[in-house]
Amino acid sequence: MRRFIVLLATLACFGGCSCQDKPRALPPKAVATAPAQALSAPALPSAPPIAPEAMEWHMQGRERGKEGQFQEALQLFQQAQAAAPDWLFPLYDTGYTYILMGDTAKALETFEQVDARAPQGFSESKKFLDSLRREKAGTVPPGTLRDFLALRQLRDPKQTHQKLVALTQRAPQFVPAWQELAMSEEDPVAAGTLVEKTLALNPDIETRGMLLVHQATLLRRRGQQDEALKKLRALAGDAQLPPRITSLARELQQTLPPPAPSAPAP
Repeated sequence: MRRFIVLLATLACFGGCSCQDKPRALPPKAVATAPAQALSAPALPSAPPIAPEAMEWHMQGRERGKEGQFQEALQLFQQAQAAAPDWLFPLYDTGYTYILMGDTAKALETFEQVDARAPQGFSESKKFLDSLRREKAGTVPPGTLRDFLALRQLRDPKQTHQKLVALTQRAPQFVPAWQELAMSEEDPVAAGTLVEKTLALNPDIETRGMLLVHQATLLRRRGQQDEALKKLRALAGDAQLPPRITSLARELQQTLPPPAPSAPAP
């Protein structure tokens, strides 16, 4: 059971806004319609080796981003990318910075480059790309993703919930807000309804995978162990899903007991 709880925490970090290892915001110096926050990216990889100057420029760029000095941040990310062309972090953070600046066209262009180089997803690139495409298509109001990223920096769960609900009312086709509500809902029945609502919006492949994994955890919480195990097995073997989703499904599958043997026929 303890292992299952640890894996549920991992699931929350993948899909929710309350994961504590995400960088928190510092007040921006630049004028903005929504508060900017620290540039967000996964932990630095150990391989392949990255040129030290590239890592230094990247970290300096993230510091400038925290301070709201976005143009300086972009310049430093460009230097880091030139020094380490195969390293995706500078490109990812470039796109993230464009979101904070409100330049959705350049953000979209950058995350399309990230997606071309990392088709299985890189950090939250799939989610951001899908959201930016919805803004471009007009199904989501301009600036919604930027407002969402600012909202995720709030520390008061009640305030966060209220603002998420308001965001879904203002932008009912905006998937990340619905996903956050689904992942943070404590009642398993209500959470299941929110998951179905979010899946009906045709989310990106990684978000869809996280929601389906969450469905399995909700089945377990409702005492439907066999159904949860069946769903996790299907997800673990789904070659269409990103590897980190199938890996999470396999890990969660190991926390469930095997199905009870059928009673012998009389």
